[in-house]
Amino acid sequence: MKRKSHKNLDVIHHGLVLISDGQGKGRPARLLLTKDQLSVQIPCDPNEEPTPLLPQEENPVRTVAIRRRKESGGLGISIKGGTENAQNMPIIISKVFPKMPADETGQLRVGDVIIEVNGEKVEGRSHDEVVEMLKGGDEVTIGVRACQQIAPYLRSSMSLQHGSRAGSVLDKLYEPNTWKSAMKAQSSLSLYDTASMASLADPKSDRWKTITSVSLPMAYVTRYLWGTDTIRQNSFEVRAVDGTSTGIAHCEDATAMAEWLNHIHHHIQTLNSKSIKMSNKYLHQSEQISFIGWVNERIEEANVDPNLTWFPRFLIIKGPDICLFESPPLNSEDLSKCLFLYKAYDCAVKQVPPDTRRLDKRDHIIWLETSGGAKEKHYLSFDAPHMTETFEQQYYKCIYASVNAMQSRTFACSYEGRPSGLVFDIRQGISLYDIPTKARKHARISYINSSYAWQYRFRDLHSSSDDGKVHVQFVFKDDRSLSQNRLETKDVECDEAVSVAFTLHAFLMAKMFAADPAFLKNNPLL
Repeated sequence: MKRKSHKNLDVIHHGLVLISDGQGKGRPARLLLTKDQLSVQIPCDPNEEPTPLLPQEENPVRTVAIRRRKESGGLGISIKGGTENAQNMPIIISKVFPKMPADETGQLRVGDVIIEVNGEKVEGRSHDEVVEMLKGGDEVTIGVRACQQIAPYLRSSMSLQHGSRAGSVLDKLYEPNTWKSAMKAQSSLSLYDTASMASLADPKSDRWKTITSVSLPMAYVTRYLWGTDTIRQNSFEVRAVDGTSTGIAHCEDATAMAEWLNHIHHHIQTLNSKSIKMSNKYLHQSEQISFIGWVNERIEEANVDPNLTWFPRFLIIKGPDICLFESPPLNSEDLSKCLFLYKAYDCAVKQVPPDTRRLDKRDHIIWLETSGGAKEKHYLSFDAPHMTETFEQQYYKCIYASVNAMQSRTFACSYEGRPSGLVFDIRQGISLYDIPTKARKHARISYINSSYAWQYRFRDLHSSSDDGKVHVQFVFKDDRSLSQNRLETKDVECDEAVSVAFTLHAFLMAKMFAADPAFLKNNPLL
């Protein structure tokens, strides 16, 4: 499996594997990795015309004329995108309705970007404006351009769930005619002969035909048996967001598998980074996306198959928010449809070491704990260690940015039986003021520190604890203290005790990150 590059196909990595459905015997195939897709190929029948390796075609604008029906009046397409709220997204065909005028042209596909309508450019126009443009006349002529990277995200994410074989290579590989043809080619090409295999693995060989290609942007990669903590030996699966799958790719040994996974993960991460940059062009500075990627969540519920406890989740860090989705969002509208959304400073992320604290055999585990308690606590697994590290780095940056944007946060509480306000301030530290006193001082337009019952710098904090309900205790180092150990204990009652603890943790992390960003990398607090 030597790395080669072909000037036309831009092949990054290639090699022979066995492809299976995870149950039957694997069947010989070749994987071909380019910068944005992973293709599965099988040997050509020697009597068939070989599939030449042609240069990738350019992506020209296609002009399509659609004539309306008098009885329905519609074109039979749905669109997404447009200029709205300072965001300028392309106009994309999100659905083509069967047996409607657009479908009957045979030239329009989900994911096509609309460039113009009746000769007028749509760039810079709102969604509603483009809808009105499409309504005019008995015949509408539209210019479209295919967008391979977007099309998969517009299709149903249900095909990513267990048991789905939508678009799977297995549907083609296990067809009788396909397999008989491949077996005949295999025999003719002496596939099991070492010298022949080396020759056939060459990416420039024309003795292979592609039976499926998996789009890599935001693709899902796993080594685990679907929905479980059982890891496959020297095997992996890659699925596009629309469910297109490579099947289970069985490698020769652990070294070959690791090489494949390194290449695939690297290109997925590179493509995801490009998606982040594209999205951030249309997002406010305070809502910038810093992380996207797949995780798996362990869910144990009565209505879930007991043999399936792990489910894919798409995780995004956007501004101060940590979001969990069922599938990658395409636009700002989809960004508001997440399963769960938490403020980064109002939750805690903790790595779970490989000991009895883990719930099963999965690796790269984190707990996402929130102030909502056990009902809103997520046990998550990454499929590769580098994804955990990347998430950790972006989480620290998210905490730092969100705390500095917020500057301070106040909690209503009770101290020594009096209503008070507990304040975390990035510059002033931790303080508590007596609400009646503060109110009186404010009425006299006086802002002197006498309104505060106590105030300490973050570096004065010796320790803190809480009971997870209403009691929070702070212990500060105080040279003014009369105690022998120079420590002062402050007991506070607050209905948001867990949120207080998480916010304190976030402010401390922000202070450390500001002083030395490398410290948290070398001494992770997660």
